[in-house]
Amino acid sequence: MAREVPRKHYNISPADLLFNGNPTSVKGLQLIFDSGSTYTYFNSQTYQATFDLVNNDLNGKPLSRATDNQSLPICWKGAEPFKSISDVNMYFKPLALSFTNSGNVQFQLPPEAYLIITEHGNVCFGILNGTEEGFENNIIGDISLRDKIVIYDNERQQIGWGSSLNCI
Repeated sequence: MAREVPRKHYNISPADLLFNGNPTSVKGLQLIFDSGSTYTYFNSQTYQATFDLVNNDLNGKPLSRATDNQSLPICWKGAEPFKSISDVNMYFKPLALSFTNSGNVQFQLPPEAYLIITEHGNVCFGILNGTEEGFENNIIGDISLRDKIVIYDNERQQIGWGSSLNCI
């Protein structure tokens, strides 16, 4: 799954991770936005902290680990196969990246921006351990850019985004 990260990218201010709108211990993330990467990749420490937040929140919910599914490293199954992300939205909380040095701008990551439904009807975590894949950087990939319009300002080397759901 590993791929080469583009050499030219925009440096954006560090971001803090929010879980369900609340601050977490994950702070000061340096990120690269790369629509050419299928998944989002975090370094080991950030990945583990993010996974723990999501997984611990599933305690008491009718989901169990789908260890027989090889689609992605971490998958869960329900009593019945899931057909779409809307079937699991009630179980998963949103994540967000808060760019505190840029006026507290937030990059929202609802469950559909970090989960995938497999052909087996399981829901899988679409954020991967980038360190295991050989990445040194935290990469926001295509899964997290779905339903977003990303604007690159080449002159000022800035990046912006908005929801494509608001477009007519």
